Amino acid sequence: MKKTVIVGGGIAGLATAYYLHESGAVDYTLIECSPRWGGKITTEELDGFVVEGGPDSFITQKAATMELCKRLGLGDQLVGSNTGKNATTYVWSGGRLHPMPEGMMLMAPTMVLPFLRSKLISWPGKLRMGMEMLIPKRRGDEDESLASFVRRRLGSEALKKIAGPLMGGIHAADPEKLSLRSTFPMFLDMEKKHGSLLRAMMKSPRRKPAPGTSKPSMFMSLQGGLKQLTDALVAHLRPEALRTGVCVQSVTSYGSRYKVLLNDGSAILADDVVFATPAYITADLVEPIDPALASQLRAIRYVSTATVSLGFRRSDITHPLEGAGFIVPRAEGRRITACSWSSEKFRHRAPDDRVLLRVFIGGAQSEYLASLDRVSLIELALDELRVMMKITARPILAAAYRWQRANPQYELGHEQRIADIERSLTEFPGLHLAGAAYRGAGIPDCIQSGLKAARDITARDHAGSRYHDQHLPVAIGT
Repeated sequence: MKKTVIVGGGIAGLATAYYLHESGAVDYTLIECSPRWGGKITTEELDGFVVEGGPDSFITQKAATMELCKRLGLGDQLVGSNTGKNATTYVWSGGRLHPMPEGMMLMAPTMVLPFLRSKLISWPGKLRMGMEMLIPKRRGDEDESLASFVRRRLGSEALKKIAGPLMGGIHAADPEKLSLRSTFPMFLDMEKKHGSLLRAMMKSPRRKPAPGTSKPSMFMSLQGGLKQLTDALVAHLRPEALRTGVCVQSVTSYGSRYKVLLNDGSAILADDVVFATPAYITADLVEPIDPALASQLRAIRYVSTATVSLGFRRSDITHPLEGAGFIVPRAEGRRITACSWSSEKFRHRAPDDRVLLRVFIGGAQSEYLASLDRVSLIELALDELRVMMKITARPILAAAYRWQRANPQYELGHEQRIADIERSLTEFPGLHLAGAAYRGAGIPDCIQSGLKAARDITARDHAGSRYHDQHLPVAIGT
C-alpha cells in the first residue's frame, strides 16, 4: 500500500485525509505543527455564545461543504443564515448606515425602484451606473483588476461604496490589485456574453421559491459552529495516522520517493506528499527539491487580518439590528472594514437576551492594525462601534483573534502564476498542493482541493484507481 504524507491540518489537509481514508487504497499520515486541528476554523463556546474566530459560514453555491457535511452525518446540524429583511447588508457612508438597495447582486442592481430610492449612491452615481448598458465590452483577454472593471462598467462611486468594500473585503484585498478573473469570473463572463452586466441580469431567469417556502440561504453554517465539521473529520480518521505538535522541517527526493524529515528527529518515506500549508511555508519545504518552484510559490502574497467578537446584553443595544451587518468603505477613514451581527445572521449564536457582534480589522489596505495586541484590538473595535452604532456599554464578552499572513491575495496574474506552478509540479510526480492559495480561498474550495489531491493520489496506480472510482465522489459541484 502506498504511503502519503499530508502536511497541514486545516480544512484542506483534513479533507484530503478523509477522502484518502474513504478510498481505503492509501496509507496516510496527517501532520500538523500546531497543537490543534482546523487551521483558521476555530469555534469557542464562551458564556453561552458561539464564537467563530475565523470563517463563520460557507457559500452554498459551491456544493463541496454541503456534500461533505452530509457524508459525515452532519446534515441535521446545517443552519442557513437569515434571509429577507434580516439578511440586509448596510454600508457606512457619510456618517450613517445605509441599507444596501434590495436586489443588488454583489455590485450591480437588479431592481430599479429600490436602487433609485436608496440614499447610498448619489444621483450622478446612479446615472453613471444606469449607463452601464451603453458601455462597450472590453476587447482582449488580459487580466483586469476588480477596481478597473467596476470603474469602467459602473463608475467610481459604485467601486468606492459597494464593490470595493464588499467584494474586496471578502478577500481582505486591495481592489486595485485583486484579479477579477481569479475571484469573480462570472462578471467577466456576463460582459463577454451579453456586453453588459445589467443586460445579463435582466435576461437571467428569476427563480421564485415554491409556495410555502422561503428563499434558500446563500450562506450556511453548523449549529454548534464550523468546528463541528473539523471535529467530525478528525473523529472519522485513524488516530494513529494523526500527529499534532510536530513540524515538518524538510522534504527531499529519495529515489522515486520523498523523505519527510520532522523536527522530532524522525523521518517518513512517502510516495506522495500533499502540501496543505500556506504557499510561503510550502515554498520553504520544497526549496531543496526545486528552488524555482519555491520562488513561484513565494510570489503568492499573504496579508494579515483580525476579528473581534463582542457580546452584549440586548437591553444595552439601541440599534434595531435588522440585518446581517455592515461594510465600511476605505474612503470613510474608519479603522474597521466590516461588522457582522452574528446573532442576527445565525440563530443559536447567543442567548435570547444577548447580542453577538463580530468586527473585522486589517487586510491589504490597513494590515498594520492586525498586528495590535488583543486588548488594543478589542478597544479599537469598541471605539469604532461607539461612533457607528452608538454602543456605549461595555461588553460582557470580548475575544480577539489575530491571523498573521493568513489571507492569500489573488492579485493580477494569479491565474497564470498558478498555471506555472502546476506546470512545474509535473516534473515531480507525487507532490500535490491543496488549500486556499491556488484556485479558491473559501471552505468549499479548500475541500475541493483536498478531494482533487486524493483523487490524483489514488489514480497513480491502477488498483487504487479502480477502488477510487467506487468510493470517492466523482465530482462535487464547485
